[in-house]
Amino acid sequence: METDRKRARGMLRILKGGSDANPARSCKPRFSSLFARDASATEMLQGCPVVTAAGEWIGAVRSILIDTRSRRLRYVMLLSRPGNALIAIPWHALYFDSALSRLVYFTCV
Repeated sequence: METDRKRARGMLRILKGGSDANPARSCKPRFSSLFARDASATEMLQGCPVVTAAGEWIGAVRSILIDTRSRRLRYVMLLSRPGNALIAIPWHALYFDSALSRLVYFTCV
């Protein structure tokens, strides 16, 4: 009977994320990738061209990465044509050029 109580307390600690919990199972991934089929915001950005401030083409938006803890957009994943490389650009480094319907990667040189 006593061992059943100890086992029940141990299970309760595990369910609450206590010290007996498996850290690999209790930790959620920090970032989550959203594709166009998942949300309307990604539908609007899907395939959107990304250029430098000088107007040079970098790539097109493939997906976005959301920080699951803060629920904020953190990165935009681009697919560039030479070699189909996947590039992550921080969201705060981009702005939307509404006149030309594109994202501009803004950096200070």
